[in-house]
Amino acid sequence: MRYIGVISGVVAAFAFAATATAGPFEDKAQVTVSGAEYMLNGHIVKVEGNAYWIRKASGDVVRVAVTEGTHLICPTRPGSKEAKFESKPGAGFQIGDCPFVPGDTVKVEMSDLGSASLVRFDAPPTSETVNLGLPQGWDGYMPNGVLTFKTGPRYPVYTRDGHPVGRLAGTLTDTIIGAEYGLIELEADGQMMAVPSTEMRQEWPELNKPRVALLINKNKLEAMHLPAFSAANQISIPQLRDFWAKTAPPEPLAKSEVDVVISISEKAFQITKGGTARGFALMAGMPTVLQLRNEDHVAHEFVSTLFRDVPFRISGNATAVKTARASGFRIDPGQTITIEFNAPVSKPDQYGNTVSIYDVFWCNIHGKEHGQKMRGELAIIETTGIGGG
Repeated sequence: MRYIGVISGVVAAFAFAATATAGPFEDKAQVTVSGAEYMLNGHIVKVEGNAYWIRKASGDVVRVAVTEGTHLICPTRPGSKEAKFESKPGAGFQIGDCPFVPGDTVKVEMSDLGSASLVRFDAPPTSETVNLGLPQGWDGYMPNGVLTFKTGPRYPVYTRDGHPVGRLAGTLTDTIIGAEYGLIELEADGQMMAVPSTEMRQEWPELNKPRVALLINKNKLEAMHLPAFSAANQISIPQLRDFWAKTAPPEPLAKSEVDVVISISEKAFQITKGGTARGFALMAGMPTVLQLRNEDHVAHEFVSTLFRDVPFRISGNATAVKTARASGFRIDPGQTITIEFNAPVSKPDQYGNTVSIYDVFWCNIHGKEHGQKMRGELAIIETTGIGGG
């Protein structure tokens, strides 16, 4: 496009001026970008004071500080005839129609001090468009308000009462408010339907068979008349945003019954529901809800080899931890977390028999050694086979 060519020419001119030994430009500003530690690419989702919040392709949002010495190379906005240049002694220069606004795609060079030394307008990344009708790049009609699209995973999608809806095609990002929508390819006619990610959840009705569940039942879904589009490139994010703002929130999911409750106090595990003083038992292959409450004055960890290979869903504030042979969670004082998973099923032996699994759990801070109080036992009970009933 024309304005990108103009900016490129101006950037090249200033790059040459920065290497000269003398001249008026050096008297006004010094360009020092060679000492930058790393590059950051993404699009701006928020501007506040002297900071930009930038969403990377991975989905992570990074806060970038902008100082008086930061050089800004902004785009030429529609209606502007030429790139502008502004500078003052001892400060960074500005090129183009600054400041940046949410939705701008940028490339940032970070200085050794952790702030941005250069923020430069960048061409938006090529969309991933696997069979969805999305145009490559900015040319053509893009979904109104959408900047990024990520494909997959193509999990099957069901209503909360188990009726099939279609398959998850990917996620769309609303660049105005930073919200994400799950893009569902409908089973009936192949049309595209976008649902806020907050109105969906991932679950495992069978071992190693994840799927996506909408937080509404089949009748409610049909009564809502969600907007559907023949192709992804016809989706209007403002229309979706307005639709969900006016629609009553989906019916809440009934809270799952907690099977096991473990309270942590005085540097000891206390099983207050679903177990004994020594530990607890689960039924193989069955959905399980485990709740951990840290009532102590220090942080504790709850780790086990159980969580090394079992998919799980966690609610609450915790930090994932991993050891050489186990995985688990670090829980700060006063925090409660809930973990949902399907208890694993042991592999059958050569005769087709399965056996119960016996394991341990411990605090990796205060329960590493045998004899310490922050250790316990768990069993996964098989109902068939030699180890079952």
